[in-house]
Parts: sequence; C-alpha cells; structure tokens
Amino acid sequence: MPKDFERGEGAIYGLSGAVQIPVDAESVTAFVGPAPRGPVDQAVPVRDIESFEKQFGVPEYPCRMGFAIRQFFANGGRLAVVVRVSACTERNRIVLHGDTGDLCLEARNPGPLEFLRASVDYDSIPADETRCFNIVVQRLRSAESAWIDEQEYFRGVTTDPNSRDYIGRVLAQSELVRLHGTAPGERPSLTIRRGSIRESGYVSALARPVSNPAPTDYDLVGSQELGTGISALEGIPDVAHLCLISGAPDAAIGPVALLAADQFCRAHQTLLIVDPPARWQSVDDVIHDQRRSDFSSPNTVTWFPCVRTNNASDHKVLTSATGAVAAALAEVERTRGMQRVHDELMIMPRGGLKLAHEVSAEDSRRLLRAGINALIRRSALHLQLLGNVTEARHASVTAGFDDLHARAEVLTIARRIRLGTRWAVTYDPSPRLWRELRNQVDEFLAALYARAMLAGDGATDSWFVKCDRTTNKGSNAPGDIAFLVGVALRKPGEYFVMRFHHHPTGCNVTELGWQATMAAAEAQAI
Repeated sequence: MPKDFERGEGAIYGLSGAVQIPVDAESVTAFVGPAPRGPVDQAVPVRDIESFEKQFGVPEYPCRMGFAIRQFFANGGRLAVVVRVSACTERNRIVLHGDTGDLCLEARNPGPLEFLRASVDYDSIPADETRCFNIVVQRLRSAESAWIDEQEYFRGVTTDPNSRDYIGRVLAQSELVRLHGTAPGERPSLTIRRGSIRESGYVSALARPVSNPAPTDYDLVGSQELGTGISALEGIPDVAHLCLISGAPDAAIGPVALLAADQFCRAHQTLLIVDPPARWQSVDDVIHDQRRSDFSSPNTVTWFPCVRTNNASDHKVLTSATGAVAAALAEVERTRGMQRVHDELMIMPRGGLKLAHEVSAEDSRRLLRAGINALIRRSALHLQLLGNVTEARHASVTAGFDDLHARAEVLTIARRIRLGTRWAVTYDPSPRLWRELRNQVDEFLAALYARAMLAGDGATDSWFVKCDRTTNKGSNAPGDIAFLVGVALRKPGEYFVMRFHHHPTGCNVTELGWQATMAAAEAQAI
C-alpha cells in the first residue's frame, strides 16, 4: 500500500487516486415497486420508456410503475434504475414432450405474465446423436404476440447429464429459463408448426393458474443480507431520488417500508419521493394524519391530492406522480443555483393526468404547515408543486431542512463528497493524506460557489473543510479517516456542518446542523 504521494496537476492528484469531484455528474432516479413481469430484486437501468416496456411492461396491463416511468421521461428525466418487487414465487413453465418423457423449462422471473415459448430442431445434429438437439427460447411482449423482446439459441445441447453440454448446465447461462427437475433419457420431439410438415414451430408456456398477489411492505423492504427490495440499490452509487411505489393502487406505503426507505436515504444522501395515501380525501384528512404520525424526515417529500388517469376501460384509477416530481427535481438540480432555490416545481403531465381533488390557496397554506406540498393545476398542460417542503416537521438537527430545494442541495453535496473521497481508505493516515483530501473537497466547493450554489463572498464565509490530526483523534488504522465540511446555503457565515468518517466497510455521514460563524470557527479549531 503506498504511503507517500505528491500533489499532481489538474484534476488528477499524484499517486493518491483522488480525482476532481464532479459538479455535473449524472445522478440516478430509482424506482422500487411492483411491475407486471421482469427480473425481481435486481437494479435494472433504463434510459427510455421503450427499455422499460421491453423488460417489465405488458401492453394494456395497468401498471403504476410503468406510468411513473413514462411520466419521468416525458418530463425530462434521463436515467432511471428499476427494482421490481414481487410477492409471487410461482413461475410459468414450458413442457416439451418426448418419447421417453417431458423436458420442463421454468421461467427465470416469477409471475403469470412472463410470456415464453420454445422451439426444438435437430438441424446439423448427427442421426446417431439421439440425445442432442437445438433449442430456441423466446420472450414475447404479450400472449400470442409476434413482438419478440428477447431470444436465446442453444445449439448442440444434450439430455446426457455427464456431458458438458447437458441442458441443465447450459441453461444456467440463460436469462429466460432454467431446467425444472431432470431431463428425460432422450431428447424432446421436434416442435412442428401446425399445418406444416417440416417447419419448426413453438410450444408456449403452459396457461396454468399462477397467482399474482400484490407485494407487501416487507417485499418493498426486502433483505439487506440478500440484497433484495430497496437493498438491491446498494450497488448503485449516485442515487439522487428514490421513488417508492406501494404494492396496490389503493394501498399507502406502510410504516415498515417508509422507515426502511428513510434509513436507506439517510445513509445514501437520497431524497425519498412517495405518493400520498388514497385515504387522504380532504385537507382535513391530511392534517389529522400528520398530527397523529410520529414520522418526520427531511429526506421525504409528498403532496396532496393524489393523481388519477383513465385505464383501458376508460375508468378513472389512481396512479403515481412520483416520476413526474422526480424529473422536475432532477431538472432543478441540472440548472441549480441560489437564484433557483425558491422556484416551484413545474410538471408537464402526459397521458391525461388528473387531480383527484382541488386545493384552495388557504388549504395550500395549511398543507405547508403540516410538511405536505400542494399539487395544483396551473394550466391545461402544467401541474405545479406548491410549498417546496419536506416532512422535516420536528426533526432535531435537520429541522431547518423543511425547504425541499435546500435539502436537495445539501444531499447532493454530501453524496458527491462521500463518493468522491472514497479513495482515501486505501492509504494510511498521514498529514499528506489529510492535505490532499482537504484540497480535493475545497476545489469541489469552490466550483459550487462559482455556480452560485453557496452564499457569501468566497472561501472565508461560504465554506470550510477541516481534515487534520484533531478530526482524526484515535483514527490511526489504515482506511480510517474523518473530516468536517461546512457549507453556507442560506447566508454568509451560517454553515451547515457535516462530519464524514470513511472506514474500510463504508462511510458514515453525520449531520451536525446549522452553525453560525463563531460556532463554525470553533469547530474548525477542534
């Protein structure tokens, strides 16, 4: 492990591994919730609605996740990561008949809407190889559809379990199916197209009943040990927004999932975006719920009223506005600066998004005091999120972060610093390491100041970075380093102070709250 390095030039710093912390890096909006089909408990990146439909969508099937993703991209969103959760464990199966038994293939992904089919042929297989065959597996957009989303072709596989080309071993590489049970003694029969003599046809997955219950809060939470549910996002480094979608249209996010999501957001400096509960039928309902609730978080944003759209039967159904709100927040982040801090979020809904209720100006003020934004129609094409508040109603240190944009700013700053300084754990603590890290963070904050994101007249009253022997008392182990950062977001000399503590297994970011100039000076002198 290198212990000594010199300051380099430009964005790259000598041998330290430190690079310039990006101001304009592309962040991620994550969506966790139910979808009709597709991989479960995997973080799948999508850059357009077509990519989502290919992996997770079914035509004419109601899907709030799909609606949220569509609104996200329609409102300017660029990069989403989707985690499908499911309470279903049953999988569709394809049964290929043969003279000595059936070969059964099982879908990799659970649920009744995983539309698969398979074809068997003997092309280029020697006549005496009675156990060998070729197989094509296709994933269709919908039942009986000609739209093929994915296809896999395996040549020269065999039912011989002692062969390296054994069908069970080969299908371990498949993204679509796996072998169910054991293979029969001989290969499956040719699949001949109906009405044809020689043309290969397909055998579709059995139309057997497969239950598809709505996911619960526990499905959304998942397991940190197994990396399921929300924890599937652990490997995604720069998650700016987490859109959590409940298991059923009329079901609210329960306290179990809400608290787990809030913990994830605190650890990853992420903003949690949730739809309001369907039980909120009036502003009085909102106020009553908020007075009874013990939940408060500067990282959570919601609104009133719910939104709805018309389904395929032209009936009004509740849906999700999380994607539209996340896209609007991402756009503010891309064009951020102190002059934008109080701008209201403008949303251009697509697909006939309608408000379930109207909110008056007086009701908007009542909602604001309860930590809930008001969603109103500004024009025929625009909705507006009024209030710009988080649910930091009575959180202790972060009580000042009821301002949504200010909170989003500090989360972005903290997240970028945490990710950008992770290199430091590969070195032993030393004054040179501390100086290198101070310089790196200082340059990042100077770049933010140049973008008008910090108040004040420069380094003297806009920010500070402290990383030295005093911030690292008792931290002499390799990979253990701590430092303080203060940023002035509201006015010069009033800092929001954070402590970063890197260690071999992660980084803890502790928010020390707002401190005036004198208190911050004392913090620097610790």
